[in-house]
Amino acid sequence: MFQKKSIKITDRGKAPRSSWIENCTHPEVVKTMHESYSKTINKTMLSLLGVGLYSLLAVASSPDKSLIATNSSIQTPLVGTSISFQGFLIVSPFLLVILIVYLHILFGYWLQLEKKRKDMNEQSLKNGEPTIESVPAIFSFSDLLPRFVTNFIFYWFVPLVLCFLVYKAFALKEFIRPMFYVASFVTISLLFLQINRCPKERRRWWNTPRWILLALVVGYMGYFPSVSDSFRRPLNLQREDLHDAWLQGVDLTGADMSNANLKGANLRMAQLQGVSLIGANLQGTNLRGASLKNAQLNEANFQGANLGGADLAKADLFSANFREVKEMEPYRIKTAENWNRAFYSNEFISIFKLSPTHNEDLEKIGNYYGGGKIAYIFQPGDKGYVDGERHGLIAAEADLPGGDIYTWEAARKACDDLSEHDCIDWRLPSKEELNQLYLNRSAVGGFSDYHYWSSSVVIAGSAWHQSFINGNQGYYEGNLWCVRAVRAF
Repeated sequence: MFQKKSIKITDRGKAPRSSWIENCTHPEVVKTMHESYSKTINKTMLSLLGVGLYSLLAVASSPDKSLIATNSSIQTPLVGTSISFQGFLIVSPFLLVILIVYLHILFGYWLQLEKKRKDMNEQSLKNGEPTIESVPAIFSFSDLLPRFVTNFIFYWFVPLVLCFLVYKAFALKEFIRPMFYVASFVTISLLFLQINRCPKERRRWWNTPRWILLALVVGYMGYFPSVSDSFRRPLNLQREDLHDAWLQGVDLTGADMSNANLKGANLRMAQLQGVSLIGANLQGTNLRGASLKNAQLNEANFQGANLGGADLAKADLFSANFREVKEMEPYRIKTAENWNRAFYSNEFISIFKLSPTHNEDLEKIGNYYGGGKIAYIFQPGDKGYVDGERHGLIAAEADLPGGDIYTWEAARKACDDLSEHDCIDWRLPSKEELNQLYLNRSAVGGFSDYHYWSSSVVIAGSAWHQSFINGNQGYYEGNLWCVRAVRAF
């Protein structure tokens, strides 16, 4: 019926190597294949448009809450199942990439068949034979509007959809780079195909801006890692209902959570730097170890919340409610702005009167800070001194209970086991540190007129101690003396 040659089409730039087809010369074969590919391309275009538009609508209609809430899901008609919103942000680009790759493989075949059809029609016209008619399809018309629509669907629709998905995903730090590079690689690939397929008579004017755009995208891909964090989009969670939400360790930096309901939520170790929680309800919320630096907490309700170890440096606490909070550390609260204009339980008010602000803490020996009182501030040459920073020694507010009842071994163990004001790094002071306690004993206060143990050992069986009557130091291990624990800051 027809002749099939083993010569492959010479215009190989129109399709990938795996897509080259053998040159069939029989008109019926060319016509059948031409019709088949045209119909398949039309169906693939519709599928691509369907997936792309569905992705746009699904993402556009989903609030930012969907990015962090574990119970948020999206129905996926293509597979008939529901997946998480974060999963959808991964699956949707994957489907779009598969469809656009398949579409261009088919289009590469079709371009070869179209060229073969035109060549055969020229020969048929010369011989007075019937020509092969093209199957009507939007991508096969040469008019301006159909050609514009074809170019948009084939080369720009997917990059634009991916850009929208990228914008949505940029609220999550871990999604920024992967999504950006996927969108960039797809854009570069489609630009290169469009450049390669541009008719020769239009290449000079149309391809120049495409080459420029391609170069810009490639260049920016190399520059992007150094600035990727600055592209992060703050989450918009205003007035969202996130009660009992599991958000442990979630990075919510810069999010707007004004008037949100976070009652009973687990925000343990969450990154909440710079967030706006104005008027938010955080009753019973677990905020242990959370970072709330520079957060706006005006009029927020923290009643019954757990604030153990929470970092509130420079946070604005104006009119915030801290009544009945758990594990709240006064010295941490006082690192915030407007801490004295918030509301507290009665037992905390008296404590705050004894605790100075953070800046004052690091200037004056004897001030309350870090679970005790500042006993010494490191000077140049001291172990632990860092130029441009404030570090030093904190003494416990009182001696260990019992007075002079501790052997050296018992003193060391008691300090190591001490847990006070949520601090577990207490220890027995060294010989030099003990001397600083003696020199500043009036500011620190609470010392007995007796001997105190140090952790410094002279030889086996002998450790340094110091009299807090005259300051003399000696060494022995068998006596029973007093103990004052210390920790560094």
